[in-house]
Amino acid sequence: MPYVCRIVFLSLIALLPVAALAQAYPSKPVNLVVTVPAGGSIDAMARALATELTPALGQPVVVANRAGAGGNIAAEYVAKSAADGYTLMITSSSTLVLNPFVYKSIPFDPVKSFEPIVIPARLNMILVAHPKTNATSIRELVAMLKAQSGKASYGSSGNGTLPHLAGVLFNNETGTEATHIPYKGIAPAVNDLLAGQIEYMFDSATTVPHIRAGKVRALAVIGPNRLSSLPEVATFKELGMPGMEAAGGWYGIFAPAGTPRDIVQRLNQEVVRILRQPNIRERIAAMGLENATSTPEELAAALRDDLRRFAALVKQANVVPQ
Repeated sequence: MPYVCRIVFLSLIALLPVAALAQAYPSKPVNLVVTVPAGGSIDAMARALATELTPALGQPVVVANRAGAGGNIAAEYVAKSAADGYTLMITSSSTLVLNPFVYKSIPFDPVKSFEPIVIPARLNMILVAHPKTNATSIRELVAMLKAQSGKASYGSSGNGTLPHLAGVLFNNETGTEATHIPYKGIAPAVNDLLAGQIEYMFDSATTVPHIRAGKVRALAVIGPNRLSSLPEVATFKELGMPGMEAAGGWYGIFAPAGTPRDIVQRLNQEVVRILRQPNIRERIAAMGLENATSTPEELAAALRDDLRRFAALVKQANVVPQ
């Protein structure tokens, strides 16, 4: 066999394991790791996708909640997992674009440790207040906060998360003070809001049913658009506070770095197909999220752009690394 032919033949042989892996994928259950506890909108999104992905992939897609440290625990676990497509992560953008600036160190690289797969939804947070505040508008909430001189409190899904940053921005924009109460996920924060333990919070939409039931009041949404599930609630821009749009975000699905390209493409295509189904679009809208899809490259670009944007934003918000 001529030398050049031998080189080509050996090169093709070297590629066979990767090709075989992609063709056989998946041959066992796939774990979808969630960065928050059960009950929040990220978790709800994960479970909706897992239900649809299971028949599409022909293997069970198992949702695993690994909450804590603003998503760092789950992200570290996935970053260190085998790059074979059997361990995936669904997270809000804050885990990857805020944590590098609000923690002194993180056990992963937001860009180098992961393979982007798809954006399944965009986050348009809602400012919700407990009825005990007597606030039915942003103006009334601001007046209450100024009158209480820092005695009121707001909750978030954890230090350095997007709901936390939104709270800091809101205080800066309105010249108010309030005590930040971090929780391990949005669901426990919502529980304390419903119980009146905190006065207000920025929610990723899990409060929509409680808003409709009159248990909490929606005062504004981050924007830039109104939510289809709450069309009567104005955006901050409409209320004269366009700077709040800086706290917008997205949800992303990632795999460990080095996951074969064919597997990433397969997962992207399956998730995008699912996200375009009318019943799934309705479920996402009902969660208070904005429907979205993306290519892996578009998610990678969103991650890089937000890292640049939030570097300045976190500094402006005076968030001290912990």
